[in-house]
Amino acid sequence: ERIGGSRLLLTHASPYYEALLGPGTVEGVSGVVKPDKDFSSAAHRALIGQLHALGNAPLPAELDVRLELICLAAKLRDAPSAGPNAAARVLERCERAVRDSLCADNCLAVLLQLKPCAADVPELVDAAHAVVAENVAAVLKQPEWKEFRKQYPDSASDILEDIALKEASVIAGTCKRLRAA
Repeated sequence: ERIGGSRLLLTHASPYYEALLGPGTVEGVSGVVKPDKDFSSAAHRALIGQLHALGNAPLPAELDVRLELICLAAKLRDAPSAGPNAAARVLERCERAVRDSLCADNCLAVLLQLKPCAADVPELVDAAHAVVAENVAAVLKQPEWKEFRKQYPDSASDILEDIALKEASVIAGTCKRLRAA
């Protein structure tokens, strides 16, 4: 799918595109940038729209596109820059929006999609883990739990271990109160 964009706006908003579309590069000469195959065309469209608006366009309504946009913007954010970097603004806004909407129903979806770029958004991943811990009973019943266990067995084991420790602590406290009564 071809996604149009203004070379002037993209190079102004992002050091990544400034370097990519610079003179002497294949992309600079052709004006065509091949999209990152790890991301959907919806995420690329959202990124181009954000860069055209210097990171201030409305965010995508769909959670999965927002999560992809987080990982895509994180890849572009770290490009060396002397000027504005709209990808950093996009990343910040997406992180805030996802954090504000985190709940038991979507925390596993967030973890599944963000695990590959977890190092770029550790606070958001930690917030999703906290929601999992607070809503264990509901989370373990979700169909995503099976996929999460399959893809990230170590993280799933850590979550279950934390739950077991909390439950053991509650049971021990209850036993102490019963003995004292």
